Amino acid sequence: MSFSMQVKGEVARLPFELQCCRWAELAALARVLGVVRLGKQKMLVMETEAAVVARRIFLLSKKLGWSSLITINRYSRPRRRRLFTVQIPLVKQQHYLLQDLGFVDRDQVLMDTLDPNILEKNCCRKAFLRGCFLGSGFVGNPNNAYHLELSFKTPAGAREAVKALASFGVKPNTREHRDGYEVYLKEADQVVEFLRIIGANQAVLQVENCRVLKDMRNQVNRLVNCETANLEKSVEAGLKQVAVIEEIQSLAGLGVLSPALRELAELRLLYPEASLADLGKLLTPSLSKSGVYHRFREISRIADQLRKKQSMVKRDGSPNN
Repeated sequence: MSFSMQVKGEVARLPFELQCCRWAELAALARVLGVVRLGKQKMLVMETEAAVVARRIFLLSKKLGWSSLITINRYSRPRRRRLFTVQIPLVKQQHYLLQDLGFVDRDQVLMDTLDPNILEKNCCRKAFLRGCFLGSGFVGNPNNAYHLELSFKTPAGAREAVKALASFGVKPNTREHRDGYEVYLKEADQVVEFLRIIGANQAVLQVENCRVLKDMRNQVNRLVNCETANLEKSVEAGLKQVAVIEEIQSLAGLGVLSPALRELAELRLLYPEASLADLGKLLTPSLSKSGVYHRFREISRIADQLRKKQSMVKRDGSPNN
């Protein structure tokens, strides 16, 4: 089971809250899944492949006093799947479902946006976002990437979700695609906050655990990369120093160096990969890293002098000139 379906399963099993919140959640489900069918019996029809979502819609309508019917259709092409269809009558004893859901005004005229009273309270906005996620939401596996999206058929639905999220300090992005409109989150903090808003506490813990593991892994990788880079620099510097010392040895011998410099040069030839700090500990008396560095600078200066002298000898052709 995907992480997204795990979260939907957790949210779909949450206890039903206040009556106003039930209407807000059912309104969200109708917004993203609902289609009105006109015929002998006017119905609000919602279809989903998630059994837990169909069950949630059925129980919500029952809690709100509206009888509903679930049918299951099985398909083998293009893939094996089950499609759950929930049908709720629009009219019951001169009472209109769409009016209770906030989709029409008192004159039964369809409105572009929901009745503001449906989303007036914080608890109702949470329930609305929960319904949006159950009906058309997706959240990526936190082990891979942080991504959460809600899909809507109309721009009005997307705007309602953005406004509801903004009331909790969450700022989503929106985009239009061929199938409708999408509201999405890409930052870990905002994904976690959304899951917390809709009551997916177990999912919040799972995402936070993944964040901790990722942070630790990234920190270890940074330390390893830093150590590797430092080691490479140390080895490269050591090899350059060995080359300088061997050049002095070939031009004039290590006897041209003072006893302190010669001791350091001989240690470097023995330990070409050792760091400056390690070489300093091997000296008698021991020397700091800075002190070792300055001695190598002096060795390099002597090598430059010998190099210039050799060049002059080759140019003049005589060691006496």
